[in-house]
Amino acid sequence: MRNFLIAALILVCLGQQDSFAQTAADRAYIKANTNVSQLRAMAKRLQEAQSPVTLRQFDSVIVHKNGQKAFLSGIDKNGNPVYDHDDNFSAAITSGIDKIWRGSTFDLSGCDIQIGHWEAGGVALAGHREFGGRVSHAESAEVTSHATHTAGTMIGEGVSNGARGMAPCATIVSRRSNNDVTEMSLFAAEGGILSSHSYSRGNPDGNIPEYGQYNADSRELDELLFNAPYLSVSKSASNTRDDGVNEDDQGYDILFTRATSKNLIVVGGVDDVSNYTGPEDVHFYASSSWGPTDDWRIKPDLSANAVEVFSANNTANDAYDTKSGTSMSTPVVTGAIALLQEYYHNQNSVYMKAATVKALLLNTTRELGEHDGPDFQNGWGLLNAEKAANVIMANTSGTAIRELNLVQDDTYTTTIQADGTSSFSLTIAWTDPAGTISVGADSQVPVLVNDLDVRISGNGETYEPWVLTPNSTSDNFTAAALKGDNFRDNVERIDIDQLPAGTYTVTVTHKETLTNGMQDFSMVMSTGEVRIVTSVEERPSLNTISLYPNPSNGTLTLSVPDNISAPSYQVTIVDLQGRTVYSGKFKEKEMTLNTSRMKSGIYITVVKAGSQTFQKRLIIER
Repeated sequence: MRNFLIAALILVCLGQQDSFAQTAADRAYIKANTNVSQLRAMAKRLQEAQSPVTLRQFDSVIVHKNGQKAFLSGIDKNGNPVYDHDDNFSAAITSGIDKIWRGSTFDLSGCDIQIGHWEAGGVALAGHREFGGRVSHAESAEVTSHATHTAGTMIGEGVSNGARGMAPCATIVSRRSNNDVTEMSLFAAEGGILSSHSYSRGNPDGNIPEYGQYNADSRELDELLFNAPYLSVSKSASNTRDDGVNEDDQGYDILFTRATSKNLIVVGGVDDVSNYTGPEDVHFYASSSWGPTDDWRIKPDLSANAVEVFSANNTANDAYDTKSGTSMSTPVVTGAIALLQEYYHNQNSVYMKAATVKALLLNTTRELGEHDGPDFQNGWGLLNAEKAANVIMANTSGTAIRELNLVQDDTYTTTIQADGTSSFSLTIAWTDPAGTISVGADSQVPVLVNDLDVRISGNGETYEPWVLTPNSTSDNFTAAALKGDNFRDNVERIDIDQLPAGTYTVTVTHKETLTNGMQDFSMVMSTGEVRIVTSVEERPSLNTISLYPNPSNGTLTLSVPDNISAPSYQVTIVDLQGRTVYSGKFKEKEMTLNTSRMKSGIYITVVKAGSQTFQKRLIIER
């Protein structure tokens, strides 16, 4: 996936009590597109599962053999204690963030973005001079060095030279991680769009028999994020490569629990890169944990600076410290997302979905590693916030960045016109439903639920996405990525070093049956330094029923196209769990539906007209 730096891309179209920095209208829009009732139910279920009486029988803090502290976060399915452990200016340069700060063409600082900040040991020092009153505590907890340092990497003002955070105008709500999924569910239900997690979860002293497995923790987080499509979560890959774990795999296959989730952004680590000219300029952080997952998904997702990051410390309001680890690279990515969300909102008056953020970041990375394409050391490459911002700048007609959906048996197509002198990259990403928990060590059974496929065809050629394929013994970790059918990842990227002049069709399809009858996805396109023109997207007649208004808060008008005729039309509305909330039969092509009893959320409207079936997403907003 060796990329060229872009100058510009031009695409022409064919119960939580936190206060949020986003406007009330922003929050209402995000909540209307979020399964609020499911998130609150999930939070209640998780809270009830963690009995304070049961937890009191275990030590709240333990010390690993290597001296590292770990903090009690809950109990696992077998009743054993589970613990969380902690896994800037140079960091900004490494990831191109300095190029989009205030004073640049983009002039970004993260204003109006609130970041949820969860840490294993405690909370950030709110009074530190780098924070300017922009850190608040959602709970009473110990103030720790680690939490203060990661907060500074995200939002430090730069009072001390070199300690400027990635998004120095953003705000943070700081919490301990012991009740994180419950709190994240409520955070998302109230319109939260971004959170950072620089810790890993497991049993004491590395006794984790599930390296690479998609387990209950992984599934739980995917369930949360599927119901919260606007919440982007950054998580550290961990730092266990030098700890003597899973030694048979020579440093690979050591991600565990949350890091194997499909829908979050897992961050690996590299050293400072003062001037990137190619992969040879980048050196790995020695302890950064490598993938893949057992089903051979590409994890970590991307990498950022993890070595000797200078940031705030908790010993005094003017104290600083230098730390290393993927705990340090993770807030770099979180801060970059805050800037990009600020910029996208400035341009479009809405925030990006999490799948859009992921597609944007992974489509614009700088190449890392021995081979072109993704790998299990670095994911899709080195974060490049400048290129990502350039794509947003070029999205004036809504064609470089698209938020789309695919219903059962649907096909999405759009056309691009290339002039023959430019590289081209296209990425789709989607927030996949929670998968089935893996059974057995190194199980290669995919945990992907809805399998989408993207292809680019034209001039007698068909271009396929990158794919990494395991051998029979699941140990070809260093093999180069190839091009082909990716049925494992909920990210697919196509890179073409030079797209010959001509007209090309981008096609997105799906395999088998889509869970819930549909799948939202995001598409991001970027090019080299030369213009690519796109024409009007085409869609089959399958998705042509009309719903107005949509979002709706009461009365809804549904229209069937003139070219569709049937003696009657059966209308069914189902929620994302497949439960029928409305059913009726009509003889007219236009009908009025009363949705006043439906709760806020996302639904699927299904219309049967004889042998034909139509589906369309409906948003209820109160």
